[in-house]
Amino acid sequence: MGIAEEKNRNIKAQIDYDISKNSDLIKTFRINGVLVSNQEFVGNINSVFFDTDDISIISGPPLIRRKYLNILLSQINNDHVKNLQRYQKVLFQRNSLLKNIKDGKSNEKEIEFWDNRLSEEAANIFFERNKIIKTIKNSSKEFARNFNEKINLNIKYLPKIGRNSENKFLEEEPSIDEIKLIFYQALKKTHSRDIDQRITTIGPHRDDFEIIFNDAPASITASRGQSRIISLSLKLSEAKEIKNITERKPILILDDIFSELDEKMRTKVVTEILDFDQILLSTADISLIDKTKIMDGKYFSINDGKVNID
Repeated sequence: MGIAEEKNRNIKAQIDYDISKNSDLIKTFRINGVLVSNQEFVGNINSVFFDTDDISIISGPPLIRRKYLNILLSQINNDHVKNLQRYQKVLFQRNSLLKNIKDGKSNEKEIEFWDNRLSEEAANIFFERNKIIKTIKNSSKEFARNFNEKINLNIKYLPKIGRNSENKFLEEEPSIDEIKLIFYQALKKTHSRDIDQRITTIGPHRDDFEIIFNDAPASITASRGQSRIISLSLKLSEAKEIKNITERKPILILDDIFSELDEKMRTKVVTEILDFDQILLSTADISLIDKTKIMDGKYFSINDGKVNID
């Protein structure tokens, strides 16, 4: 069982875990004791998690960066999870039709309906991602520069919306209706390719964003230490945006954040995170944490599976 409470809003969020006879893990969600769906549960208690694997936001595949955006947007927009689910359902239907057309079981004219439906569902996702990236671009740039003034950070949204259409996102801020039209027109141009490959080759499920470090791709030029600072800056930008939108400070969960950072950098990190009310820090080396800078913290140690209060 996992429980989180936010007393100033009288919210108690609870996740119950149960193992079935088949050894499957079953999760149920409750808000103030009432069973709710996964979609209703998300966003009630906001948290931001950082660990060493978050460097993969920079160097990993686009799937990881889409996941970062989806988690952020789901915490500040209750409809985002529903938007994603609707999009995935329509995408599945269109892909099934493409396979049937390729196999000669359906007519190509049937794609028109699903082009329109997919454009409707995709437009909101494109719009929200474009908007949030423009925001975290500025805040992550500031965080990174505070950590290391030699790091000039930039982020560029790369929507998979059709050839050359991403320029409109870089230079302008298209409306949802404009995005829908752009995507719809792009889908029509990909019919032959999509049928041949039996999948929808453009759309939010193929989105990405590029992290630029000192005018070059961070995945190529940033060292491991620099990548750690950049990924932390992205996570703190996530926390800052959640706080700005929801007017509630999220819980910061930081796993082994100080390893590979020197003392000066650790001090800067502590200065940034102390603005949040609740922070969970874990480390294998307690000497990396300066207790004089975290005066009201509680310290716990785990030895031989037992939790002790230090």
